[in-house]
Amino acid sequence: MPRPGRFKELDAGIPEERKALARAVRRLLSVVGLSLREIHKELARRDRGCDTSASALSDLLNARIHKPKPEVIRGIYELAETVARTSDASMPITWEELENLRAKACEPPAAVCANCERTVLPVPRAQGDRQHAQGRWPTALTLLDMKQNRRAEDVAGILRHVGVASEPAEVAHAVAACQACGLGSEADVILRYAQTGRDGRQLAEIAYELLRIEDNIMARRVLKMSLAL
Repeated sequence: MPRPGRFKELDAGIPEERKALARAVRRLLSVVGLSLREIHKELARRDRGCDTSASALSDLLNARIHKPKPEVIRGIYELAETVARTSDASMPITWEELENLRAKACEPPAAVCANCERTVLPVPRAQGDRQHAQGRWPTALTLLDMKQNRRAEDVAGILRHVGVASEPAEVAHAVAACQACGLGSEADVILRYAQTGRDGRQLAEIAYELLRIEDNIMARRVLKMSLAL
């Protein structure tokens, strides 16, 4: 693997969304400090169902993959997280930020006006609706896909990580996004992890964010949790 800061320049014609994801993955691999072949072996050893190879990882690093697989991105992130804990290194990106980059990299290129050649921007959603919450936490769609493919262990790992380790605002958006995708039981699991792993102040922050995105029912539920501690 190239040394940190010695990666190849990304091709100019690659969409910026894919470049952003590639740069984030490069920073994670700099934390890991292994060759691509060693990383592939480690991902396979962890039995994450990562259908990848050293050459595919190279393509990912160079933004040549149009739709990066969520399980591969997740595996790389958790590998870097493990190394960071044992070496006192800092993680260059959060899981939510990385998954957001992956989701954007998978989106089709923005439409361009044929007359003025300017990008045609989509109409933004209202700040308070559930679809906006889903957009703030795109991992919900990944969870839905994993659940449909019976990958219960992967789903459980993501839910535990969000409930225990994510910022309170991210927990609120994760809960709202799961509900919007029909993953009500998964939203409950996130809240159970949050209840057992956080203090009353953090739970109150989750409740406040739920109120801000107009999920009043869940906000009241979490507020009761915070008062019970």
